[in-house]
Formats: sequence, structure tokens, C-alpha cells
Amino acid sequence: MLKQTVRAVLALALGFLSTGAVQARDLVKDLQLDVFALGGGSTLVDPQYWNDAGRLYHSRMDLGYKYTVGVAVPYGKLLSLEMAFTSGPNNLVVTNTNHFPHVGVVYPANDYIGSLSAVFHAPFSHFGMRPYAEGGVEYDRFTPTQAAITTATNVGFAAVSTAPYFTHNDKLGINVGVGLDRKLSRRLTFRIDLRDHVTSPPAFGLPPHPTSDSAATFPVSGRAHDIVYTAGILFHLGKL
Repeated sequence: MLKQTVRAVLALALGFLSTGAVQARDLVKDLQLDVFALGGGSTLVDPQYWNDAGRLYHSRMDLGYKYTVGVAVPYGKLLSLEMAFTSGPNNLVVTNTNHFPHVGVVYPANDYIGSLSAVFHAPFSHFGMRPYAEGGVEYDRFTPTQAAITTATNVGFAAVSTAPYFTHNDKLGINVGVGLDRKLSRRLTFRIDLRDHVTSPPAFGLPPHPTSDSAATFPVSGRAHDIVYTAGILFHLGKL
């Protein structure tokens, strides 16, 4: 009786394992995934003007290169959900406009972007090229490098001789854009992508008005538009 019971349990377990293996194999067989890597540039200029200690200052976020890596999950023929990470330098340049010539102080900084976007593909293609539009949300971190922190401490920030609280800024934002896919093979696609990453301008931890902790101020406002233009390759995994 015990042997029969053990055999029955083993048979049932093997049945469950077999069914699970078949389901897992079917899931992998039907899986669709696009992995991509893109590289290019960024035009986050974001000009600002403000007064400090009776002097007029101008600041901008300098141009820089950008790279993007990510993965997209297709939903049908026209829609895909994309998760991506974008990074690259956008140095902060601050200029005292009362001094001639106008030579800005450069604070090297990097922009790190994590985004979640919906990509809408056109229902047509022409000569293998297929346009798309996208929109989504993102989390940006503007981070000064150690060289920037050293410059802020030794040279100062605007009219203040030290800036001890010069640090990163975290921003929530949105991104919208357009692009073009060009099929190279069954697995490979060449992509050209243009996106506007919109956040409030980073102040790098500096307050808009003097406080008891820091006399350095950075009264910026409005919107920062980081227009990123990249190109690269998508690799299609799974079922085609």
C-alpha cells in the first residue's frame, strides 16, 4: 500500500513538473523582447539669469554626449513599452556678466535618466523605414563631479567664496519624442531617436535665497529641456 502511494505521489509530481516545463518552454518560445543601445549628443543649454551681490550672472548647461541602453516589450504590432537608462555630461557654466571678457566658470556635471515610455509605431513602413512617436515619465539625477565640488569650494559659486552644499539634484520629468526604425535583418534594426527630456532646472542643492547653512544661492526657475539625439541598434529576441 505504501509503495503504491509513493508511486502515485511521484507520478503526480512528475506530471506537474512536466506540465510546468511545457508551459515554461511555451512562454520562452512566445517571448518577444527588443534590447537596444544608442549613442549621440544632447543640447541641454537651459540659460538662466540672476542677480547676486549686485552682479548679474548667467548660467547654462553645456552640450554633451549621451548614451542610452534599454529594453522594450512589444504589445501587438503598433505598441511597445520601453524601459531605458540614459547618461552623459551636461556641464554647468556660470558667467559673471559684469566682467570682460565673459569667461564662465565650468562645474563638470553628469545627467542620469531612468525612463519608462510608451512607443507607438506607425502601421506602415516605406523602404523598410518605420516612424514612431513616444511619451513617458522619467527620473533624472543631475550630479556634479568631484572636480565641480572642488571648484565650488576653492573658486566659489557666483559671488560666494565657498559652496559647501554643492550636490546632486533629483528631478521627476517627462519625455516626448519621435524616431525612425530601419530594418537591417530579421533580428537587427537601426534606430534614429530624438527626445525632449523635460524637468525643472537643477540647482545642485543650492537654495534660491541665502540660508543659515549656505550663503551660496542659485535662483533658477522654469523648465529645462534636454533634447537628446541618438542612433544605434536594436536586437530582437524571441519570437519574430
